[in-house]
Amino acid sequence: MPALALECPSCRHPMRPAAGGSGQPWLCDGCGSFFMPAPAFQGLVQKDIAGHVRPRQKGPVHHCPGCKGAMSGLEFEGSDMDLCPACNMVLSGRNSFSTIVEHSPGMPALNKALLDMDVARNITTAGRPETVPRLEVDNLFILYRNGILIASFAPDMPEELDRDIVGSMLMAVTEFVQTSFKGLGGSGQLSCIRFGDREIAFEHGRYLVLALTLRGELGLQTRSKLAAALKSVEASNDHLLRSWDGDLGGLQGLLGSFRHIVEPVRAAC
Repeated sequence: MPALALECPSCRHPMRPAAGGSGQPWLCDGCGSFFMPAPAFQGLVQKDIAGHVRPRQKGPVHHCPGCKGAMSGLEFEGSDMDLCPACNMVLSGRNSFSTIVEHSPGMPALNKALLDMDVARNITTAGRPETVPRLEVDNLFILYRNGILIASFAPDMPEELDRDIVGSMLMAVTEFVQTSFKGLGGSGQLSCIRFGDREIAFEHGRYLVLALTLRGELGLQTRSKLAAALKSVEASNDHLLRSWDGDLGGLQGLLGSFRHIVEPVRAAC
């Protein structure tokens, strides 16, 4: 097996293992490449890769993220990949793996593997110790646990977008990820989704969910302040939120409390 710290040979970005067992791939959050045991790969595509290994005729020679040895070119189902003969590990870009999926219809396990890797590559947790200095929060949505938008602070949102629909979509994303990928990330609630330098961050309370769209990364200190403010708002308004029937008029007196949630975000920017 490869060392605990791997560097993507394509973009030099750190690679990390997807949760879920020894057969799971190592993922590059930078370019989308994956690195996985050849037997696990062969199990997904239901074909033996023997006979597909060839000397690379063009392009750079990649070195194995594990043993650092030169990898052999691998042409499989029309896609260029790499195989480390020493580690018996396969390296592929996201596009190459997608091509294999397209040439292998009727294989739900293969399609699910690609989707799992895409989701795992774009999901991070709030527990990362490092922070991104340049934090820019674009929009903040305060939703009830059933997806109804209670309040929003979204000055950068185009006027043609319905904020209620956007709020419902954000809740649908969290439910989809948590239901479909419990095997990858455990049974906890989704904390954020990253794409490039952008992030959608979620903070879950007992009744309310905060959803923020931002550039950079929400640090642990701001996360803690948001969680504390959310808990305080819910405790002070438990009588309203416990059995809320969806009538926004009944929450008019609560709207002023949300400043305690917005202030920690503004202070961090």
